[in-house]
Amino acid sequence: MSEPQTVSVLVAPLGQLSGDGQLRESFHERRDRRGKDYPMWYLSPELVREFNLSNKDNQEAVVAEESLAIAWLKLRFGGERSEASLDKEKLWEIASAPPPAPIRRDIGVKRSPN
Repeated sequence: MSEPQTVSVLVAPLGQLSGDGQLRESFHERRDRRGKDYPMWYLSPELVREFNLSNKDNQEAVVAEESLAIAWLKLRFGGERSEASLDKEKLWEIASAPPPAPIRRDIGVKRSPN
């Protein structure tokens, strides 16, 4: 494990950040443009608890080295912004995957046969 470093954190109720797939898209865009090692991580509710980032249940989070990235995500998605001292090696090890894909929903109009 490495020494903990200060990172920016955005915490919100599960689905507020990742529910519609836009956060996942943002992860892919940043890593495509800035490299696959761009320091931004998605934390599921289990990882939010493990890193002790919220005292509320069922919270998800985004952690980034760059505070401007978190500021922009807060404007886009809402949530509570803070800073934390975390082990980045551990983040890469257990939280490097992008947010989950959204659940596909059928939003088409169902018409009854005449």
